[in-house]
Amino acid sequence: MFSQSKTRIRLLAVVGFVTGILFYIEGFAGFATGWSWQRSYRAEQPAVVMSKQRLSSFQQGVLLTGVSDAIDMKLLHIDRATWVHSYQKTIQIDLLASDAPPLLNLQISPDTEAVRSALERHTGNENSRSLYLDETIVPVTQIITEQEGDLRISARFLGTAVGQKCNAQGLCLILFKNYLDGKDAVFYSADGGQHWQWQPQWQAPEKDSPYQLLGISGSGQVLVAQSGKLYQSSDLGQHWQMLLDLAQQGVNTALNPTYWRYNDDQYVTVWSGASESGDDESGHLLLNFNLNTLRIESNWWMQGTVIDGESTTQGDFYFILESQPRVRYSLHKLQADGTFYPVLETGKKTLAALYAGNNLLMMEKQFNDPLHMTVSTDGGQHWFRMEKFPSSYDESVLFDRWRNRLFRFPAHAYSYPRLGNREGLVYETATLPH
Repeated sequence: MFSQSKTRIRLLAVVGFVTGILFYIEGFAGFATGWSWQRSYRAEQPAVVMSKQRLSSFQQGVLLTGVSDAIDMKLLHIDRATWVHSYQKTIQIDLLASDAPPLLNLQISPDTEAVRSALERHTGNENSRSLYLDETIVPVTQIITEQEGDLRISARFLGTAVGQKCNAQGLCLILFKNYLDGKDAVFYSADGGQHWQWQPQWQAPEKDSPYQLLGISGSGQVLVAQSGKLYQSSDLGQHWQMLLDLAQQGVNTALNPTYWRYNDDQYVTVWSGASESGDDESGHLLLNFNLNTLRIESNWWMQGTVIDGESTTQGDFYFILESQPRVRYSLHKLQADGTFYPVLETGKKTLAALYAGNNLLMMEKQFNDPLHMTVSTDGGQHWFRMEKFPSSYDESVLFDRWRNRLFRFPAHAYSYPRLGNREGLVYETATLPH
């Protein structure tokens, strides 16, 4: 009898131990599959250092932008008594070289001397107490496209890109801040970024207010969000029609962050914080606007917070909800009729940073240990784990939604290798395991 009792106790202990291990493994990111990063190019040219990378995806490729510094700053000497640093500054990107990619500023003004003087006035020796610079001295936007499986610099702009969008067919817009005069400049491409045309007629719907470029359709229509309103232009930014005003839906966008998503030439989905009444119980607004009928399809006040939302290339919109007051996380699919239903519920397991691609859903998920990625390729019926993306401090990872690819770039000048591809670009790609 005593022997049988000991056997039962041992069996129960083993079962409890195995159950505990399985419970921990279920949320343990250390068992997640690693990404297989590939460098498909041959290292040839000195590396082009970039920051603030952006990616727009379309069916036939990607459009990338990144900011480089036209000026190279070399430390010559440090005075240990005064901690004054002596620098030598030289031009490291010759924007006017005969073999350089096209400089789009010259479409606005062909004054090459203005460009040359803008660079040369920052050259020479300089003394400073600062050892590191947070911003580039002279920002140059590298406009990058994909050609024969390799990233290439197709054009440059003296200034920074503050917004960009491409539709599925590769019609693209980039909104720049011009370094030469500080004004906005918009360029349009009909071939995925290979060639660009300046749009001198462009003007924002409202003056002296920031705005967000939401999307572009094949008919030449452009959507922007500004001051809590949705605007549409049919002539690439010369005239605008207001389609939606969130203030009429009880949202004070001056007090609450507002997020807009353009979806499949048919819908714009927007979510924002508490209502103008200031009632914390009102939670988040989730609104779906039909661009064809110009009507609001749904208008929900959620009891909780919408963490993120994205649409797949098939046009299905998903969003992450953190329910309140009892904190629970879930992924929902928004239906065309304005209703929604849960696709994945994780209880207290945190969900964040939703990525939606070609028959793909991917989110950050956290439980017991650091974040990992949870991935579904069948509309949320089944999920598997992948390693979390590298931290933004070390590397920059961008998602190509049409081909379900990741692009990885070094995040700091000191982490760049000596050589890049034939353009000097340094990057790696990864795809989901089959």
